[in-house]
Amino acid sequence: MNRFMLPMQLTCLTLAVCTQLYAQDNVVTNSASQTSGVEAQQKETTQLAPIVVTATRSAKSIADIAGTVYSIDQAEIEKQANAGKSIADILGTLVPSLTPSSGTTSNYGMTMRGRVVQYMIDGVPQTGYRDGSRQLNSIQPSMIERIEVVSGATSIYGSGATGGIINIITKRGGQDPISFETKVGVTAGNNFKSDAMAYEASQSVLFNQGALQGAFGASYTTRGEIQDSHGNRIGPEVAQTDRQDTDTLDLNGRLTWNISDEQSLSFGAQYFNDEQDSEYGPDYGPNLAYVKRDPTYTASLAAVKGMQLETQPQTERYAFNTQYENQNVLGHTLNAEAYYRNEQARWFPSAQAMGGGLYLVYQSETDIDVYGARVALQKKFDLNGRNLGLSYGIDYENEQDEQNIQMYDSAAFVASNGLNYKPFNYYAFGPDVETEKLGTFVQTDFDVTDRLGLKAGVRYERVESQVDESTPYMEAITADLQPGYQAKTLNGGKVKHDATLFNLGALYHLTDAQQIFANFSQGSNLPDIQRMLRDVPASFTVNSQTIDPIKVNNYELGWRVQAANGLNASVTTFYNDSDKSLKFGRPNYTIEVLDTDERVYGVEGNLSYRLQPNWTVGGTMAYTRGQFKNTAGKWQELDAIRVAPLKGTAFSEWQFNNDMSLRVQALAIGGTDKAKKDAEKYGSTVPAEIKGFATMDVIANAKAGPGTVGFGVYNVWNADYKSVYSQAVESVYGAISSLPAQGRTYGLSYTLKY
Repeated sequence: MNRFMLPMQLTCLTLAVCTQLYAQDNVVTNSASQTSGVEAQQKETTQLAPIVVTATRSAKSIADIAGTVYSIDQAEIEKQANAGKSIADILGTLVPSLTPSSGTTSNYGMTMRGRVVQYMIDGVPQTGYRDGSRQLNSIQPSMIERIEVVSGATSIYGSGATGGIINIITKRGGQDPISFETKVGVTAGNNFKSDAMAYEASQSVLFNQGALQGAFGASYTTRGEIQDSHGNRIGPEVAQTDRQDTDTLDLNGRLTWNISDEQSLSFGAQYFNDEQDSEYGPDYGPNLAYVKRDPTYTASLAAVKGMQLETQPQTERYAFNTQYENQNVLGHTLNAEAYYRNEQARWFPSAQAMGGGLYLVYQSETDIDVYGARVALQKKFDLNGRNLGLSYGIDYENEQDEQNIQMYDSAAFVASNGLNYKPFNYYAFGPDVETEKLGTFVQTDFDVTDRLGLKAGVRYERVESQVDESTPYMEAITADLQPGYQAKTLNGGKVKHDATLFNLGALYHLTDAQQIFANFSQGSNLPDIQRMLRDVPASFTVNSQTIDPIKVNNYELGWRVQAANGLNASVTTFYNDSDKSLKFGRPNYTIEVLDTDERVYGVEGNLSYRLQPNWTVGGTMAYTRGQFKNTAGKWQELDAIRVAPLKGTAFSEWQFNNDMSLRVQALAIGGTDKAKKDAEKYGSTVPAEIKGFATMDVIANAKAGPGTVGFGVYNVWNADYKSVYSQAVESVYGAISSLPAQGRTYGLSYTLKY
């Protein structure tokens, strides 16, 4: 073990004591827009804000957007991934208003401003109506060129973005005729145990042959166990699944044909497969005490060897899209896109004691098919010397959702104390649902003066869901277990809803470097119909009156600056509300839409300052508070599954001779018991108290031969804590999901670009 630890300790020490420092700005760009250190040295007097496409569906500088927008570039993503961090880990650290990562395969509970996030890859929506919450575990960091984030409700891409949008943009063709990048890496736990190692290898090729450009990449990662701060294997996460003992393959490619100076056509494709192969199951206690809900038993949270499970948790997805752009269609720029994706996901088995020595042991799996098309047109007009921008278009999407459960033999489960899963039957887990979405939008922006700009838009969207006739799973199981019982049928039906959503904003340039903005925007979200109908009785009537969408109003005021002296900062205050609320409860994990008011408000900020030409410091902060009106008409606190606790980050970054860089960053989460106390006061289901924690990471890069060595230490202090997710879900999934977080982790990689 010592032969591994000594070189890593010396590497970190060497980087820390170097004294000749050169500038590197924080590469996370916010509304104030930070540029890289190389750019900062080349442009001492001028800093250009990044150009993003997510916020307006057309290319626009962040400095000209009346809203809160962030951009994270490839260099920062690569650095953050040095310690084996996932995309969820990276975003949970760098995006102020996003809840920190759960550390599982799921991004469930990762809200922005207390609302759900629409995840996209290359502008294609990934968050469907049947949401498995694995979008951030469906692409590897090595495949990504940049990530754009819009914070706050928006409808510009349709429903599902009441909290904002995270758009992951994959690598495109490069500047050189052909270039390659090879990366190998290893991640280890604090004790460097071989079973706790993870290995990564990726290869990408970018080419530019004039009219033809492309990027192709392949990434493979194999992981062992994940250890807590005491060096123990963390138990399986039985609710959302975890990343232990998984093999991940990600194949990604995009080919672009520049037909002419004004036209281009591109094709993108992805195959992703993440599959677990583990022999460790959860510790259900003596005689399945935890499953029986024995009040005298405390869950051990340990992993038990000897599990026999043939079909283990998995995510497999295929995605294809084609994009066409023509910059001169009757004076307009035309953007047209068609896409398709199929995603199949499987979870860890669940177990419930039914009484009489009978246990319900089942494993859920989903199969989701989505296809769609979008057309958008943009044109700029000159009105008395002032620019008027006009965008309009139409979107269509079709989603088909199916969910089933594999039942397991109760006797084998009991005899093995929860380790032997023997298949015996297969059932539908809710009705099949087909959802069609048709939307049209108009968006304008107008330069009133050289400093004042206005934007306004409207979107009309119609959503129709066809619910098939089905047999509720408990009816089907009862019929199999009780001779003569006739299973009842849940009749199908249609759910139709439409919404007209508006946005209005103003941006004022105080100086060339500073802006203030005010923004109002609306977003909507139709609840997961299939999930809602999973547990309803067969007598339930499926129609538009029994299933309602949630419409959110978002208000924000913001200020940002990007100064030539290296100061980049932004502050945004926000408030959003709705007249409906989602309730997720035990013991059957049911979901309901309640007719009750809900409000979320807070502030988020971002700061980066170049203290010296060689040294940059900064951080982020987000405070969010959410409440709903209970049956007594009183405002009651929302729990941490919905609203993230107080969150702050800080970093200090140096560049050494342009060949080495060092970044030290910290994440701190504040504790809160407001939701717990309110629930106790009003007699409702009591959520968990959130205990605060802090972690620190060290990330370094150094030139070594023809390539670059990347080194990272995640959770440097080896802090013993639980993530926000693990603490919050104890009141939802039970104590067995309240697992400790990952302990100190080392990452070492070598990247060769040629």
